[in-house]
Amino acid sequence: MPNATILAAAEGVPCATRRSLLCGFAAASTAAAIAVAPKAHGADASHPQAFAAGEEENPELLSAYQKFVLACSELREAQDALEWLADEWRHQWPLAPEELLLGANAQDGRYTMPAERDIIGRYLVRDTSDLTKRLSPKFRRGNPKTCFAIRTADEERKRLEGWRQSTPNGRTEKALARNRAYRIQAIKECELRIQLAEGYEAEASRLRKASGADAAKLRVAKADTRLLAAANEVSQCQARTLAGLGMKADALAVTAAALKKATEFDAGPLGQLARFVDSVADVAGRAAV
Repeated sequence: MPNATILAAAEGVPCATRRSLLCGFAAASTAAAIAVAPKAHGADASHPQAFAAGEEENPELLSAYQKFVLACSELREAQDALEWLADEWRHQWPLAPEELLLGANAQDGRYTMPAERDIIGRYLVRDTSDLTKRLSPKFRRGNPKTCFAIRTADEERKRLEGWRQSTPNGRTEKALARNRAYRIQAIKECELRIQLAEGYEAEASRLRKASGADAAKLRVAKADTRLLAAANEVSQCQARTLAGLGMKADALAVTAAALKKATEFDAGPLGQLARFVDSVADVAGRAAV
């Protein structure tokens, strides 16, 4: 997703998700827009409850905020559709063969090699009870579910080439024979893993194409881009009321979710700013109802 490193917390790090934020803000924002901008909903803007201070809000901000609310809704719908697709195809999605599995707990983002993922690219946390070839009973009991880093066909081809070009040696005939046998076995295992990886990757690619997963992810990416643009438009409009400040805080809180979360308890200026934005949104929201 474009700008994902800026707009959402790093993958695998526990945090408030973009989706939960958007669901909450989209719902709350719609109510605020109705209360603050009654003209847009067929009501009389001169109604005494429109603004507590009797001052009219900046029309440009009202218009920009309505676009922002719509963008929140569009992104939420796109994400819901993507999650529905993942659930619909979950039972057909292949698991990587046990021979391709590497380190466990890859959902923590601890490895540089790729992790096993589902049809829409989320970490795939799988049952370990049947992984008896490489995991001890003790490990399986202690880790009933986990995500694994996996070997890819490309990486295995490189490893195979390295083994083929290597020359076994040994200080004795016995050591030399042992190293030659080890090389032959390593080549066979690489060839097997390449075959398994190619089959797994081909099936995964086929299902992504058949399901329309790539198109669904693109829809989310485009909706995310529109949300960024809408939030930026809100940020450039001047607020004239407390409710207007709440609108600007809503837009900032949604699009800068990662920054807000990372600095929430920071004692410095960024932390103070994050808490101020949160307070403005809360106070303005209650004042607008």
